[in-house]
Amino acid sequence: MRNRKGSPLLAVAIVALCFAVGFLAGHLLYRIFGGNFTVTVLETTDVHGNYFDSLYNGTARKCSMASIASYMEKVREEEEIEPVLIDCGDNLQGDNAAFYYNFVDTADIHIVTDYMKYLGYDAVVVGNHDIEAGHSVYDRVCRNSEIPYLAANAVYESGPDAGKPYFRPYTVVERGGIRIAVIGMTNANIKSWLPQEKWDGLDFIRISDIAQDITDEVLEKEKPDFVILAVHSGTGESSDRPDNENEALYLAHNVRGVNLVLCGHDHVATAYAVNTPDGEVGLINAGKAAQNVGRCDIKFKKKKGGFKVRKIKCSLVPMDGIAPDEEFKDRFMPQFEEVKEFACRKIGVITGDLLFEGVLDGPTAYMTLVHTVQLASTGADISISAPLSTRGRIAAGPVTFQDLTKIYVYENMLYVVRMTGRQIKDYLEYSYQNWIASSGPSYNYDSAFGIDYEVSKSAQQGQRVKIKGMSNGESFREDKLYSVAMTSYRASGGGGLLAEGAGINPEDIVIVDKLKDIRSLIGDYIAARKEIAPVIADNWKFVD
Repeated sequence: MRNRKGSPLLAVAIVALCFAVGFLAGHLLYRIFGGNFTVTVLETTDVHGNYFDSLYNGTARKCSMASIASYMEKVREEEEIEPVLIDCGDNLQGDNAAFYYNFVDTADIHIVTDYMKYLGYDAVVVGNHDIEAGHSVYDRVCRNSEIPYLAANAVYESGPDAGKPYFRPYTVVERGGIRIAVIGMTNANIKSWLPQEKWDGLDFIRISDIAQDITDEVLEKEKPDFVILAVHSGTGESSDRPDNENEALYLAHNVRGVNLVLCGHDHVATAYAVNTPDGEVGLINAGKAAQNVGRCDIKFKKKKGGFKVRKIKCSLVPMDGIAPDEEFKDRFMPQFEEVKEFACRKIGVITGDLLFEGVLDGPTAYMTLVHTVQLASTGADISISAPLSTRGRIAAGPVTFQDLTKIYVYENMLYVVRMTGRQIKDYLEYSYQNWIASSGPSYNYDSAFGIDYEVSKSAQQGQRVKIKGMSNGESFREDKLYSVAMTSYRASGGGGLLAEGAGINPEDIVIVDKLKDIRSLIGDYIAARKEIAPVIADNWKFVD
């Protein structure tokens, strides 16, 4: 009796297998070296903690990284060449999972590092909310990740390495012999949004000021066949003039040698190609919260000494309706359960519903709570804050740490600054002018607590706010210095209210105290009292 090794059937099977492998390899080689073929680039951006397919109370998420995992696997099955995966930043903030792995479990591999390695990302761009997590977080993520963490314009501010990139400036990915350069940049406005301790030792150069030089350097040194400029910067509206915060459209039109611009930050999903003197340049912004995957299909043709780009097709692929990948869910279930235990612990009780609706119409219990916590935590004279949520509610009953993410979305720290009465008045005039005109985002519509005042909708600009006095009965004086509690974002110049409204250069603001993040302070306030009741302050109102 012959053993299995000598079986004629096995020999036939081996020959057939070799033939099949040879046929497929030959087909692929023909596509690469003899004809047209396609490489697909997939972009995610501004995921903001939407890692898991459900919230910790069991509510399903329509979109998450679990859905994106399904789509990425589908692309891998359909395409002959492995897709290039790039993320454009803001992953380390937005959900209790991010908070947990940022500040609670700092020993294990960060959830973001873990899932990006699992999914096979090729590059990640640093976002402003990634920097907001602080050096200890993004340095750890950088240190533990095998995936290049990119930000060519984030440079050492001083010392022997002054002017050199703090993160990697670019990486080169190869697919089927094609060399694809990925240059990463982050938002240049970071210093005006975040306190110094978050970015200490770094400087952030405007992307458009150095993008051409870096692109030229990469083209000369790496000889890539395709160049991607991946930026954590909004799309923008101008192709002629750069905007510090939203530069992508300008970059697509004006940086020579770039074939594709991937962007994010402003959460505005878009995908199209722009025409430039050097040909088509793709532009993709995948939006936010894992709601879309940006997709770029690039058709190449082999030429002498390299490859030629024949066509670029950009699109957005909605994740709503795509089933979560079961293997992804199973792989990260232990992390989900760990975060769930942390997020669902009871910290206190609220005796009535805390509504977010109505915050743009006047005082609400929601904003009264935020203001009350800011004053109670600091002992300041006045609190200034804006709504971060405008829809939904916290239902009466137990309050969990997960509920706090609805009350306060971001990890802004609480600062106490010095301002004169006149500066406070001018600051509020600027805020309510934008508020009444519905100009800009609602998170810049600041109200004040600790003073009694009215806001006239019909009065002229600069004459809308009438301050009657301090809420404790004392007079309000424009020539007096007051201690004012506000977010680190605002104290650093975010929204322009200090500069444009109060006339204070953020670099000159006098900071007298710095506390931890406001979300945690709200949690501390509720936990210390065990039970709170929704109360609507009547210290200000709109009048005709």
